[in-house]
Amino acid sequence: MTGTISDVQAPQSNKTAYDGLRDVVAGGVSSNMRARGVAAPLVVDSAAGARIRDVEGNELIDANMGYGPHIFGYADRDVTEHVAARFRCGHLTGLPHRLDHEAAELVAELVPGVEQLRFANSGTEALMSAVRLARALTGRTLVLTFGGHYHGWSETLLRTRECDGYRPRPLAPGMIPEAMAHTLQVGWNDAAAVEAVFEEHGGELAAVLCEPVLANAGVVAPAPGFLELLRERTRSSGALLVFDEVITGFRVSRGGAQELYGVVPDLTVLSKVMGGGFPVAAFGGPRQAMKPLAQLEAFHAGVYAGNHAAMAAVAASLAKVRSLPGLYTELEALGAYAEARVHEAAAAAQRTLQVRRVGSVMSVALTSPATGAVDPDGHRRLQIACQGRGVYFHPIPDEPWFLSTAHTRSDIDTIADVLAESLAEVCAEGAR
Repeated sequence: MTGTISDVQAPQSNKTAYDGLRDVVAGGVSSNMRARGVAAPLVVDSAAGARIRDVEGNELIDANMGYGPHIFGYADRDVTEHVAARFRCGHLTGLPHRLDHEAAELVAELVPGVEQLRFANSGTEALMSAVRLARALTGRTLVLTFGGHYHGWSETLLRTRECDGYRPRPLAPGMIPEAMAHTLQVGWNDAAAVEAVFEEHGGELAAVLCEPVLANAGVVAPAPGFLELLRERTRSSGALLVFDEVITGFRVSRGGAQELYGVVPDLTVLSKVMGGGFPVAAFGGPRQAMKPLAQLEAFHAGVYAGNHAAMAAVAASLAKVRSLPGLYTELEALGAYAEARVHEAAAAAQRTLQVRRVGSVMSVALTSPATGAVDPDGHRRLQIACQGRGVYFHPIPDEPWFLSTAHTRSDIDTIADVLAESLAEVCAEGAR
């Protein structure tokens, strides 16, 4: 069951509300991606199901869904009421709680590569900890990553897509350039480059870290045999294979991408759907891999890691995932319908959209008629036009759409109609 959107009190304009935010919150947001997600001012008052309501009282169908956690829609009562009950009886004691067992047991039951785990507060924290554990287990320091994959904003993993050879550069001002000294990068699905790295650095690699489905630079599935290659080469060289399933975990199947593709990593990082919108993440693997943490021979900490409210959210979210055997069949059907309708909308406007999808994760990007490449400026104009007609998705074409059980086929039809109208508007503007 899904909650209802609350009544708006004291309506104001999105611009006024956003300007007020910027007076006290740097840039008006607490994440750079949220700033980049506001092509035209949009300040939310409430959200329920597949819809958000802004401070002006406008309702919009949301295809972004909080960057992906809400597989059952916003304000899903099966999750929120379970968490609310936890707040009434203490949500942080700093001690083990029965909910830790309940939540962890569900993760271990559903995810093939996890027997034991540790909880964290965010994907960034969990990824930092997983990489540190891989280094502790192997006694090595090098980590191989892939262009376009996002693994949080920690010092050694936040990097540009461009490389000097295999060496990426720090992405953000203030980062220590030397922090990239132990991070390598090659292209996604580039088997030859992977082979070359292992030939040159195989004995130095602690881990190969990837999103098993690239979902932070469009949606790009692994090429046939590519994950198997990573599994074979890491195993033969003594490196660990680490899957960043922050997005794909419990999203593309019950057991994530590792279940979908049949390739089991040494360590898995999870977040988003696992917590149903509450701040929680986890990293885990076989008991032997987690042994240094179990014996306090490796380090991981965090006052709020495994807080009782987060554990309640994990337990409720994953219990619901487990209880719905047809969930992923339903989401696949909805995704296929959405993909077809988006193509129809593009055809109606005689404009090309690049559409890529794995299950309920889909990237939709406007392309340039002249070059066929993604057109970021045109896509941003398209997003603003759609937002004005009651449909929200991220204005950066790399950012995926996330479908949920709260989206109906009628919602998808509305999105397609709005896309077609907005595409026609953007095309007309370009012709002037």
